Amino acid sequence: MVNRIVVPLVLLGACTEPQLTTIDQNATVCGGGSTVNGMDVSYYDDSVDWNAAHAAGIDFAFIRVTDGTQYKDPKFAAYWQGAKDAGVLRGAYQFFRPAEDPIAQADLLLSLAPYQAGDLPPVLDVEVNGGLTTAQVTAGVHAWVDHVTAAIGRVPIVYAGLYSWPTLTGGADLTSSPLWIAQYTSAACPNIPTPWTQWMFWQHSDTGMVDGVVSSQLDLNVFNGTLGQLQQFAAAGDAPCGTIAADGGIVDDSDACFTPGGPSQYMRHVADAGDNGLYWTHTTTAAAEANYGQWNLSFAAAGTYRVEVYTAAAYATSHAAAYLVQANGAQQSITIDQTAADGWQPLGEIAFAAGGDQWINLGDNTGEATQEQVVFDAIRFTPLDTGAGSGSGDPTPKHEGSGCATTNPSSAWLVLAALGLVRRRRR
Repeated sequence: MVNRIVVPLVLLGACTEPQLTTIDQNATVCGGGSTVNGMDVSYYDDSVDWNAAHAAGIDFAFIRVTDGTQYKDPKFAAYWQGAKDAGVLRGAYQFFRPAEDPIAQADLLLSLAPYQAGDLPPVLDVEVNGGLTTAQVTAGVHAWVDHVTAAIGRVPIVYAGLYSWPTLTGGADLTSSPLWIAQYTSAACPNIPTPWTQWMFWQHSDTGMVDGVVSSQLDLNVFNGTLGQLQQFAAAGDAPCGTIAADGGIVDDSDACFTPGGPSQYMRHVADAGDNGLYWTHTTTAAAEANYGQWNLSFAAAGTYRVEVYTAAAYATSHAAAYLVQANGAQQSITIDQTAADGWQPLGEIAFAAGGDQWINLGDNTGEATQEQVVFDAIRFTPLDTGAGSGSGDPTPKHEGSGCATTNPSSAWLVLAALGLVRRRRR
């Protein structure tokens, strides 16, 4: 028997037009390393010999647990156990029905597929609106994601496409969740919906063939990384890039907790500015950000912190820099004049929860008509109940004091551009 998986064959380091071919583990994907292959299955797939599929090169699988609250997939239990027994990394996905109670849907998934260490995070499959508005769908999506996150202690995955995501949610920001992108295309690289700038899983075919699987419409996927990275992702979960200590700290643009995003040619890095350099880009009047910086945050202790940003006068000329803050389960936008101080200036007093899934994001879409420069540099956090810290306008060097101790640097996923496809069949 010939082990067989049908996937796009892509040349290492290039995004070329692929040819469908029968290969083993030696293909590459979109300029990355060796392809890590997976599949997603439901009762539509007639039977799965998991040992044969694993031997054929399937390293991970997503398995449908329910369609909303009304339909439990009759093959889930067998496929769920079979994948684990064969050594295939497994994750459960739920077809989301926005018109149904999102918490009831989440609880049903959690009861039928209890999350265990070593599993991939659960997936929210968003494909229909159920007759609701984009605002209503978005509210349900956020409620589901927040509920699952609180229940299992890590962020779930979101399944989406460029055309479906803005149509269904208005382009809601769920970038805290890893993206599973659906696109069946002759292009070698998937196209993704904004505001995501990177993908973790790519569903590239719904007509695949794998030894041991009897199906007329088998969905094939690849992982954006190595098998070791996928195993680490499953085993370690969303370990923080670093933790801000109870007595405060600094997250700088040179730290693992900072992510610069958007077209790299427009995100200028100045290595010799300040202690560890900075990034800057031109402002725009566009509705959505193109370039951005995000400081990902995890706190050792909950509390209210004085938050200050470092703005170097030699580079910062924006008068309307809008920082979007995700903290303690809520979002707020704070706009400042970056020219107001050459050094530290206050962003505000903000309450943060212990743990991660919190961040500060700054985009280039400040609305300024002229091309000003918006700067991405260090952010300092001082707990208010200690009396420590220096207050606004402090002239001290930006790295004085405790920093953000890196505990587990995040992997760098491919940053790709945007045009996607709505999935055809995943009920």
